[in-house]
Amino acid sequence: MNILTIIGTAHRGNTRAIVDLFLKEFENKNNNFEEIILPNDFQNFCLGCANCILKGEEKCPHFNDVNKIVEKIEKADLIIIATPVFVGSCTSGLKALLDHLAYMWLVHRPKESMFNKVGLIITSAGGSGVKQTVKLLKSNFFYLGVPKIYNYGVTTMKMGGNYCDYKNKDKIKNQVNKKAKQIEKTLSKRKVGIKTKLFFNLFKMTQKNGWNKLDVKYWKDNGWLDGKKPY
Repeated sequence: MNILTIIGTAHRGNTRAIVDLFLKEFENKNNNFEEIILPNDFQNFCLGCANCILKGEEKCPHFNDVNKIVEKIEKADLIIIATPVFVGSCTSGLKALLDHLAYMWLVHRPKESMFNKVGLIITSAGGSGVKQTVKLLKSNFFYLGVPKIYNYGVTTMKMGGNYCDYKNKDKIKNQVNKKAKQIEKTLSKRKVGIKTKLFFNLFKMTQKNGWNKLDVKYWKDNGWLDGKKPY
């Protein structure tokens, strides 16, 4: 199994420590691990040119850098997106990457491989913001086509520290262990749920008379307008 971690900070604090707890749960099981650290591994902000949607992703000014990450995403079975809460949301480095993936959303040109993945969101905050950050990342995972999404968020009431200093560290370890087992079970029998199928069919109807010719051609070429499914 291929596990890709996309972490929105190079800071080794609470979020990093919890990521490492999860990764430890998946060790020694013939798993392959890759990691993208932001902004170290991707430093471009979306320019809003919409080239990726209207002209093709290869027309993005940052295509070469984006595509390297997309290739890793497509190869992964489990995608972990992790971020501390910054001003009520994910880090700017993570948001910059997600903005570049808009062309892959269900409403445009989703990748068939995304319908066979499991997503995990990890986030931590010194105070508020966990709930809305998880909601944002869940939305991104869903519209990329990922059918099963787990999340683990914790409020430590401590900034810039490490969960190991947190009074409930044993509770966190137990929760991580339990959730990792749930994820492993799901990975062994992945399937697309009703909500994803519903939205896919909704966008299928819009593509039959779509305004974006590039999107329409993509759906036609994949056979999705003629009854074929990506799942």
